[in-house]
Amino acid sequence: MIISRRDLELNEAGWWSNWTDIAWSGSSGYLLTSQNLREPFFNRACILDCRSAGATVAWAEERLAGREVASTITIFDSCTRTAGGLRASGYKPIDTMTVLLLNGLGKSASTARVTISERPATESWTHAYLEAFYGNQELAPIVTQIVARLRELNSVTLLEARIGGETAGVLATFRTRGLTGVYCVGTISEHRRKGVAGALLSKAKALAGFEGRRLVLQSLASDGSLSYYLKRGFRVLYSKQLLSKEGSNAN
Repeated sequence: MIISRRDLELNEAGWWSNWTDIAWSGSSGYLLTSQNLREPFFNRACILDCRSAGATVAWAEERLAGREVASTITIFDSCTRTAGGLRASGYKPIDTMTVLLLNGLGKSASTARVTISERPATESWTHAYLEAFYGNQELAPIVTQIVARLRELNSVTLLEARIGGETAGVLATFRTRGLTGVYCVGTISEHRRKGVAGALLSKAKALAGFEGRRLVLQSLASDGSLSYYLKRGFRVLYSKQLLSKEGSNAN
C-alpha cells in the first residue's frame, strides 16, 4: 500500500482533533483551537497544500483574531515561498516537527522489568502523561476528560508502562487507513533511561504489525528525541516548521 503525505497528515489531524476543536479550510488545511490548552501547539493552522498556503494562512489568521493567542502556522519545509513570506511578515520559528516512518525497530537496552498495559485507567494514564510532559498536574481536570473520551474510541489504543507496580510511562496510537500513528510518548523523570520508551514502541509496533499497518510518529525538535527514534529504526520522511507571530491576537 502506498502511503501519501496527505495520509500521514490526516492521521495527525484526526488524533489532535480529539484534544481540540478543528475547523477545515476545504482540503488545503485546518485549524486547531482550544480554550483550555493555550499552548501554540494546540492553537495552530496546519497547511496541507503549498499551492493554496497563502489563502489558508489568511483564513486561519482571521479565525484566530480576538482569541488572545499568537498566530501559529505549521507548514512543510517544501513550501519555501510561503514560509519565507511568513517570516518576512513577522512570523518566527518556534519549533520543527519531523515525520518518521518505522523501518525496523531495534532492540532497547532495559535496566528494569517493564510491563505494558493496553487498557490503563484514565487517571493513571493522565497522571503519567502530565508528569512526563509538564512535570505537574495542573491540567489534570482538562486532560482527564480528553483521555476518558479517547478510551472509548476504536481507533485509539492507550498504552501504559509499569515498573514494579508503578506507572513509568505512556504512549498512544491512533489508527487511520493503513497507518498507526504514535503520539504522546512520555516517560516519568525517575524512570528514564530504563527502556520504558523502547518497551512502549515495541508494543506499538506489534499492534500495528498485527493489523497490517505502518507505524509513524512525529518528533518535535524541542523534545530532543529525534536521534533516539533514528537509532530505534525510524527514518525521516519530511519536516514541518512551526512559525508563530505575536500581535493583536496575543494577550
